[in-house]
This record gives sequence, C-alpha cells and structure tokens, in this order.
Amino acid sequence: MQSSPTCEFVPYLSITDAAKAVAFYSRVFRVDPHLLLNMPDGRVMHCEFRIGSARFFVSEELPGHGGTPSPARLGGTTVAIHLYVNDCDAMVKTMIDNDSTVLMAPVDMFWGERFARVRDPFGHEWGISTKLCELTPDEIQTAATKLFSEMSE
Repeated sequence: MQSSPTCEFVPYLSITDAAKAVAFYSRVFRVDPHLLLNMPDGRVMHCEFRIGSARFFVSEELPGHGGTPSPARLGGTTVAIHLYVNDCDAMVKTMIDNDSTVLMAPVDMFWGERFARVRDPFGHEWGISTKLCELTPDEIQTAATKLFSEMSE
C-alpha cells in the first residue's frame, strides 16, 4: 500500500455579507482573524481563522467571478463542518446566543462522543463534538449494529 501524501484539509466558506460572518466567527470562537484581506469596496476577499491546530477560510460570495455559491444562494449547504471542542454543550449555547439554529441538540452518541448539529446565521452547518471515550472501530461497529437492530424492532 502506498503512503498517503502529506496534506491538510481547510474548509473555505463562501458567504453573503462575509464581514458579518467574520465578526460572528470571531465572537463564537473567541479568536481574531489571522489574516483579513478586504477588497477596495470593503467586502472580504479572504479571511483566515486559526483555532488551535485547525484553520478555515472565509470570503464574500463572488458569483460574477466564478466563486463558490453561498448557502444563501443555494438555499442550503452540501457540506457540514465537524468541530471538536472541550465542551459541546457550551459551544452550542454560544452559537445559539449568536443567532445560530440548533438542528440536533447535544446528545451522547454510540461512537463515544457528545454531538450536536447547528446551522450558523450564514447557512453553514456545524457538527459539534466532545470526545467522551476512545472506542475501537470494532466497538463502534458493535454499538452501531445494536442501535440499528433496536431501531428496526
């Protein structure tokens, strides 16, 4: 088997009114942008957030320049961003306090995490997790099989 190339996945969020999104993410994640480049008209050309060892990018939706459409333009999103935090419930509350919508309230899941789903005010969906315990793939499969069996009864 070949070794995997060294790489890093970085979500790039296209947003209508990205300046408001930059303020939102700064409040919610309690971090200032690492890099913020504005266009001459003041719209966000590129913003980089760094949180721990993770990072993500934000920019204004630019449909006239071949940019990726925002969830507002699509009427939804096709991607969810999964975020690991020390306290799932606290992060969900912070997001709610900043005009996000809970899609699934925090709950302990069979794979050993406390998990919730939230949609931010710009239409991006976030899976928020806190690791409760480390399970092996076999333990997770056994728990999933049990859950699916109970669901079909």
